[in-house]
Amino acid sequence: MKAMSWLVTPKDKRPPFLAFEFGWPYLSPRSLKIKSSESRSSFVTNLFLYCGLMMVILASVKFFLTPITYVDRLLLGPAIYFFTEALGAFGQLLFSWRKENIYPIHYHPVSSPSLSEFWGRRWNLWVQDWIADMGRSFRGNHKTKILISFFFSGVFHEAMVNLPHWLLTGESYFGTMLAYFIIQAAGLYLDKKFFRHSPLFARKVFCWLVVILPAPLFINIPILHFFGMTE
Repeated sequence: MKAMSWLVTPKDKRPPFLAFEFGWPYLSPRSLKIKSSESRSSFVTNLFLYCGLMMVILASVKFFLTPITYVDRLLLGPAIYFFTEALGAFGQLLFSWRKENIYPIHYHPVSSPSLSEFWGRRWNLWVQDWIADMGRSFRGNHKTKILISFFFSGVFHEAMVNLPHWLLTGESYFGTMLAYFIIQAAGLYLDKKFFRHSPLFARKVFCWLVVILPAPLFINIPILHFFGMTE
């Protein structure tokens, strides 16, 4: 994936290939322009903090809310968020030998004023530039590129979650991750077309409705199995 993004980056903006492949957790060379002022000591603190919060939520749902329903999966949303923050802190710690600090995987996504801001500038900064790189490599208008970007994101998650689950168990949940991200693409289109000039409160409500309500498509059986929430 990193090699694909490196190849579609203009030659005059490419870093050395091996240094980029093994020296940063980011998937796109364009991400290297973002700097971080975080101290290295915070990486360990964040790792333990987010792992602890995630485990509290997972244990609470597993022991008090089984069998897991649609609503229970919504309650697991914060655990997924804390898991990604923990992964980010681990990545920062892993690459802390670099002179440049590795910036966090997210940029305060809970504070997002809109769905466009959530997906465009705050969620998973390590991957979003790669998705944008893939979208820009295709011809088409802005709406088409948004759809392509979210399609790639869906395929990316299908390969990470649903494919390994199918190989291990033979159970197919293909399409659930992709459906979630296609819904996000539709929501982003609606946000830009109809909510651009709406009051801040309305845009925030719309953002979290689009992100949270279809979340059980993302928090599917393979995800629950991964976190030990199913037998």
